[in-house]
Amino acid sequence: MGISAPPSSDGPMVSPGSAPALIAGDPGADLYPQPPVDAAVTPQARQVAALGDVQHRIQYLENILARTRDDLARVQRGPDPVLQLLTSLTAGGDADASPFAVADSADVVDTATGRAVALSGAITSGQAELLRRRAEEARLRQEINRRVRTVPAVAAPARAVATVGGGRLRRPLSGRLTSRYGTRFDPYYHVWQLHPGVDLAAPIGTPIRAAADGRVSRAGWYGGYGNYTCIDHGRADGQRLSTCYGHQSKLMVSPGQRIRAGQVIGLVGSTGASTGPHLHFEVRLGGRPVDPLPWI
Repeated sequence: MGISAPPSSDGPMVSPGSAPALIAGDPGADLYPQPPVDAAVTPQARQVAALGDVQHRIQYLENILARTRDDLARVQRGPDPVLQLLTSLTAGGDADASPFAVADSADVVDTATGRAVALSGAITSGQAELLRRRAEEARLRQEINRRVRTVPAVAAPARAVATVGGGRLRRPLSGRLTSRYGTRFDPYYHVWQLHPGVDLAAPIGTPIRAAADGRVSRAGWYGGYGNYTCIDHGRADGQRLSTCYGHQSKLMVSPGQRIRAGQVIGLVGSTGASTGPHLHFEVRLGGRPVDPLPWI
């Protein structure tokens, strides 16, 4: 399991017990620290920024829908005989249809049946928007990923970004992919959150290698990321390119240090908001996360 941040750490960690209340107050809240981002002044940067906005809307909708479904389930367990009859009559029917569509009179709004009608309608509306937003996210991701293999990288802090295999970056370790990039039900906090990277399972102590040449911009504790390192690699796709590595058991570099591709920068661990040993690996453009898989 993850460990709590030490008192002198950089970035307090949200406790699992407080996460549901935070999300109840703001379904779009980020439970992990958010690194600063560059101004989105190019078409490419604006597209990446738009992707982040859509993903946070998806997170918001997923958390709202989860809460509304729970509210509806509680209402359905109530003693209202009309509601119980409607539920039994529509059981096993069309899963996409509202089981309360027949009870739409305004005079039942303050009853259990009326509340169920309102909640069911909210769920239907939320699901429709969620489908639209996920389609928009898929389109943006496809367009961003398509450019990865066509736009040359530009050297800035060190040499040009390394090109390895079909991608542009080295794989930081050979662990098994256990969680992909995108909005997911967070296994540590048990609420919906944007997962801004990929998880690669590996034993504690496995060496983590830099994905490319660069300069360390961050190395230390960072809230739910635990021990976290970020390396700037210059520019790619018109934006600042960086890779970040979370949940380490040991950091082996320091801010400002120049790094070579393949250099060991730390060891796999399970620090921060982690449920087991793995590396959380991110690729960021202008500080904003993008899918790492097309890059490695």
